[in-house]
Amino acid sequence: MDRMPLDNLVRVGQLKEEPPDLREFNGLVSSGTVRLKDAKLNQISLESRFDLAYNAAHALAWLQVRKSLFGISMFETYAGIA
Repeated sequence: MDRMPLDNLVRVGQLKEEPPDLREFNGLVSSGTVRLKDAKLNQISLESRFDLAYNAAHALAWLQVRKSLFGISMFETYAGIA
């Protein structure tokens, strides 16, 4: 992924750069894999399974973003989204 557009956002204060965090990495892997496993359980409602699968995809996608960008995170105004 080309970092130039993101570097520009860092420069103008829209993003801040953070170092990689092994605990965050492990937490996202754990969160994503546990939720994905639980989403396969037929004993729970379809809505709950969808929610689990969606949140698993979000955790694993965020993991890839953090991994590939070496730790770009959003400012506090967007903290609830990340």
